[in-house]
Amino acid sequence: MCGRYANFLTEQELIDAFEIAVIADDARLAPRYNIGPMQDASIVVARQEGARSLETARWGLVPVWAKDPKVGVRAFNARSETVAEKPTFRSAFAKRRCLVPANGYYEWHTEGTEKTPYFIHRADDAPLAFAGLYEFWKDKALGDEAEWLATFSIVTTAARGEMQEIHDRQPVMLTTDEADAWLDSASTQDDLWAAIGAPAPELTWHRVGKAVGNVRNQGPELVEPA
Repeated sequence: MCGRYANFLTEQELIDAFEIAVIADDARLAPRYNIGPMQDASIVVARQEGARSLETARWGLVPVWAKDPKVGVRAFNARSETVAEKPTFRSAFAKRRCLVPANGYYEWHTEGTEKTPYFIHRADDAPLAFAGLYEFWKDKALGDEAEWLATFSIVTTAARGEMQEIHDRQPVMLTTDEADAWLDSASTQDDLWAAIGAPAPELTWHRVGKAVGNVRNQGPELVEPA
């Protein structure tokens, strides 16, 4: 599970790390140290001829057939084991894959009767690229006046190695080659499974303060060791 993450990368860091060619008008978001479900965040998608575009979408995927966008509150994660078959995600898995840029993510570990938050990030502090899915939805009851809502979900997998000490799930984190395959519309399902199953970057983590539990809290102090 991944229910909270941070993306405080600068625009230039995003361009360099994700080879972004186009930045959408609404994609210039402020640094975010505490992103939660149902909030807007940055995603990277492949457009014409594979050119990468930085765009904004709401976290919590809403399939095109949904009657109510509130279903997104339950679809902020997509389990990799069922993503190709589950109706909520299978169309996006086949046609609308994205990258979700992050500096790291938060996970809560139960120690006795207390839950302790940890900030998990790459050991070299390089940006993380979460495997994501995105969709577009609009309220059909409003007809032509309805505006499209862009939403996304983060793909998760079973925790590996020492990460299992913190939680039993983790986001699928893609290296450069796997990110290329994930965004490539020509990739086969075998290519996608290989990307999902590839080793994650080397990670490290530390305890952080409980202020991160309130999604309204922002600021660099949230990622500092407690």
